[in-house]
Amino acid sequence: MKKFKNVAGLLVAFLAVMFFGSGMTIPVNAEEVPAYRIGVTPTQQAFPELKPGEEYQGSFKVRNTGSQELDFEISFSPYSISDEAYNPNFSNTSSYTSLKDWISVEESSGHVNAGQEQEIKYTIKVPEDAHGGTQMAAIMATAKNASNSSGSTAVETVKQVAYLVYGNVDGEIKKSGLILENKIPTFFFSPPITVTSVVENTGNIYTAAEYKLQVFPLFSDEEVYTNEEEPEKNMVFPDTKRMHQISWDGAPQLGIFKVKQTVKIFDEESVVEKIVFLCPIWFIFIVLAIVFCVIFWLISRIIRRKHDAE
Repeated sequence: MKKFKNVAGLLVAFLAVMFFGSGMTIPVNAEEVPAYRIGVTPTQQAFPELKPGEEYQGSFKVRNTGSQELDFEISFSPYSISDEAYNPNFSNTSSYTSLKDWISVEESSGHVNAGQEQEIKYTIKVPEDAHGGTQMAAIMATAKNASNSSGSTAVETVKQVAYLVYGNVDGEIKKSGLILENKIPTFFFSPPITVTSVVENTGNIYTAAEYKLQVFPLFSDEEVYTNEEEPEKNMVFPDTKRMHQISWDGAPQLGIFKVKQTVKIFDEESVVEKIVFLCPIWFIFIVLAIVFCVIFWLISRIIRRKHDAE
């Protein structure tokens, strides 16, 4: 009997190891869809040129990506930038946020069933006396009957979304910018190699800042990474600063490279090139340990020679 119990115990232990060790888990449902979630597509529209006294049309779609039907309303808000990370602000007003008063829509409300969408057409009427420079606004779509009735924090209830509209009004235009930072760190303990920059638009129209990254071996001019053919670009609005970073995700764990970053906004350009060391901490400890051992050995030999000379 005792032998039987031992065998049964081993069998239970074996089954437990097979069950839990094999990564088996309790089946779960697919990602839970919230009851109310509203979205827009596309998320923004740029008008490179808006002429005073003329009208412009555009459209976007309000999407219901929740599981329940919903009613929504359309409203207009100013749109501006609050920090270098380019977080949006929908309450501050300035000389660049008059566009919200120039927009009208054919339908200011709507009803969308789950999984469906509704097109919203809008018109921009630029006043005759509009001053030159960028104008920005947000068309807000707000779900009227959305509520997180389940009380679950794991399910996101999105009640309001913004469709961004901006354009450059024809008139007195100023194109100027500054490159406040073009930074390449010297040491990285692990990949990727990441460089940063900060630009400022000191003009009165929006523009796209351009960022190029080139990486070369220490003793070669043959690039191991570059985005020259498709440089990264970021929109920069007037009187704002924007931080940007580029990474070489394919960097190895260990190496020495020449890294070059080129940043451009309007006619301003900054080029920085540095030698970069990519070295994990464990490798540094090994090198330090070897150096310590060599120094200890040399000191020991010197002391021994002095002792033998006496």
